[in-house]
Amino acid sequence: MLPLALICLLAAAPATPPAPSRWVTDQARVLSPRVEEALDRRLEGYQQATGHQVLVFIGQTTGGEPIELFAERAFREWKVGRAGLDDGAVLFVFADDRALRLEVGYGLEAVLPDALASRIIEERITPLLKTGDADGALSAGVDALITTIGGAPLGPASVAPRLSTPQWIAVGAGVVGFLLLLIIRPDLALRLLTLMLLFGRGRGRGGVSGGGGRSGGGGASGRW
Repeated sequence: MLPLALICLLAAAPATPPAPSRWVTDQARVLSPRVEEALDRRLEGYQQATGHQVLVFIGQTTGGEPIELFAERAFREWKVGRAGLDDGAVLFVFADDRALRLEVGYGLEAVLPDALASRIIEERITPLLKTGDADGALSAGVDALITTIGGAPLGPASVAPRLSTPQWIAVGAGVVGFLLLLIIRPDLALRLLTLMLLFGRGRGRGGVSGGGGRSGGGGASGRW
């Protein structure tokens, strides 16, 4: 039976925020729009190049919950990193609490052990946060994480395969069919083309999604 204090703590714990739609989420508005966008694009490109998923989440407060519990629960529910590789990491920052936590997935604990995570926080991030330079602090933190984790580019599995002969035939038939539709029903063909373009634009820069990764509770916490 759980101790009464633990039951009360769990009952009072705030709900986990929805999984982020981008690599950098700044609910507290501490980053400038320029730096937020630059960091987001950098982490997106890093994941596309290496497969490693690194996120930054900036909120106001955990609502009194220990940041370690919040971070571990959010990491688990968001499923950061790839399933089986568990190569995700999340840098949590809470402006009102003046607290931060680097949560590390199982698969990265060898290259990013607790001691090194603590150094990144204490030497790269918190000194700049103390001066009010959130842009510099988070930029330095992301740079340190990417440099530390490293990672070779993804192999051929991430490259789109060449089309087979039947696939080329299907593509050709689709083109011919569209041209015929353009002659017979140009209005319908243009509507179809518009939908295709809108669909393609929406897929061009998709949001982040969890890949099934797990956290071993590794990482480090800090305050400023």
